[in-house]
Amino acid sequence: MTLVELLQALEQNKTIENADLAGQDLSNQDFSHAQFLNCSFKGAKLRNTTFTHASLRECDFSKADLRGADLQRADLYNADFTGAKLRRANLTESNRIGTKINKWAMKGTYIAGPTAYVD
Repeated sequence: MTLVELLQALEQNKTIENADLAGQDLSNQDFSHAQFLNCSFKGAKLRNTTFTHASLRECDFSKADLRGADLQRADLYNADFTGAKLRRANLTESNRIGTKINKWAMKGTYIAGPTAYVD
């Protein structure tokens, strides 16, 4: 799925399901309130991207660059952030139940609320 196709689908309030967005540069995009299910963002560049109130259930963000990303109040249920860069990312009040995040990757990350994630 290309960025243009993604933006068109989101404009129509569609749920993005099983999309392969791996390795793409999606930096500085606003995906607030978007619905993603089981999508691959593996190795994607997502610097300063906004995901506030987004649903990112079971998405793969392994090795993605999320530095400065805003994930406030995002639903990260069973998402995989293994090896992701999260410096200056904001995970305040996000649902991190079942989420895989390396603790060392959390350095410099803004986080508040329950911390339920798998290391």
